[in-house]
Amino acid sequence: MEVFQVKKIHGLVFKLGLDLDMYVGSSLVSSYLKSELMKEARELFDEMPERDVVLWNSMVNGYAQIGQFDEASRVCREMSQEGVLMSKFTVSGVLSVFSVRGDFANGRLVHGFMIKMGFDSCVSVCNALIDMYGKCRRAVDALEIFEKMNEKDIFSWNSILSANEHCCDHDGTLRLFDRMVGQGVQLDLVTITTILPACSHLAALVHGREIHGYMIVNGFIKDGESENMYNLQTINALMDMYAKCGSMRDAEMVFYNMSNRDTASWNIMIMGYGMHGYGNEALYMFSDMCKSGLKPNEITFVGVLLACSHAGFISQGSKFLVEMELKHGVVPTIQHYTCVIDMLGRAGKLEEAYKLAVTMPIQANPVVWRALLAACQLYGNVDLAEVAAQKVFELNPAHCGNYVLMSNAYVAAGRYQEVLDIRHKMRQQDVKKTPGCSWIELKNGMNTFINGDRTHPEARLIYPELHLLAAHIHEHGYVLLL
Repeated sequence: MEVFQVKKIHGLVFKLGLDLDMYVGSSLVSSYLKSELMKEARELFDEMPERDVVLWNSMVNGYAQIGQFDEASRVCREMSQEGVLMSKFTVSGVLSVFSVRGDFANGRLVHGFMIKMGFDSCVSVCNALIDMYGKCRRAVDALEIFEKMNEKDIFSWNSILSANEHCCDHDGTLRLFDRMVGQGVQLDLVTITTILPACSHLAALVHGREIHGYMIVNGFIKDGESENMYNLQTINALMDMYAKCGSMRDAEMVFYNMSNRDTASWNIMIMGYGMHGYGNEALYMFSDMCKSGLKPNEITFVGVLLACSHAGFISQGSKFLVEMELKHGVVPTIQHYTCVIDMLGRAGKLEEAYKLAVTMPIQANPVVWRALLAACQLYGNVDLAEVAAQKVFELNPAHCGNYVLMSNAYVAAGRYQEVLDIRHKMRQQDVKKTPGCSWIELKNGMNTFINGDRTHPEARLIYPELHLLAAHIHEHGYVLLL
């Protein structure tokens, strides 16, 4: 309803003396809320002599929907002070506020209230609770709620998938997705947009292709008109999945079947080519993007510089850094300087990389110094490595990668006393090395392996075979550290 019409009706209602009637007043408040006229809605709400729980819920949800979470919380407190008992709709609205704010403590209190009032059997409230725990990075609590639900709808599944993905448990996301498919739950667009990033992070190409096939079979995608059947963001996520899984041919197929592309579409392809060492293809794609009339942004140049770094295009990369602002109006950020420093370091131009790190107009962060440290370790320049390590230890003393890189540099130089000193420093700082982790996608799903972990159900068979393979490799003159 248009704002003018709402105010016109309000004037008529006032003239007839009906504005203080609870049902008429509630309808007017709801109309103002839908038009996001919070000031008018609040004034009318405060004037009403009688307010039921439905009206209170409208105010809570109205503020929550436009992002005024402090006001939504304040209305909840007022509601409690006036002795109005919250309904399941109030609980859902309040939980949405705490979800966005990541307010675990108050979310937990609402959970307790919800159990006390018997709302824990309500599917919509449980879904909101799962969402709240997920956004507060409490995946275990979210899963506990999910498993206790007697009834689960598509929103329940989407909420728990989102909760795991928000907590970066990509492996858990795929396991839940497999359960969802196994139970015959029909996927929707939200499911697809949630699961594709998990496939991207784990390079789960088999899962990704299955989802792509599902999208085609169920009419989410039609060749040549992808973005009309489904939003562009999802098609970009599909393309990003293929690029991050290393299947640039599939990414190209999605890209060239799109009749409309936004900047993100081009960025994904440039980044994908650059990530996998296809420097020329990345630069050709950048050139085509400029010819298409789309303006490159900061992310575009991160992809371009990354491509130059991985392909060893030193002169082109340096030129792009200079031209970014002059030619394209994009001011270089710390990510762009990091890419160039990494590029110079990979090429063995350590002094140039160090000079750029100390002279660039932005203060170098731990990532910059770690990139330089890695390059120094690669080329055995222990003196410069110590300078970079000192900087990174000052800025980020708890990162285990700093100590590992410096330790490896000392090992390569045969300076074993310094290796012991590094390990002692790690113990002093209580820094623990994150164990190595790898995974492989087979027909029965994802198999994850952590260094030193023997909990895999097939460990009894896997490790003897691994040692046998290592013995064969050793016979051919290779030395492995297992």
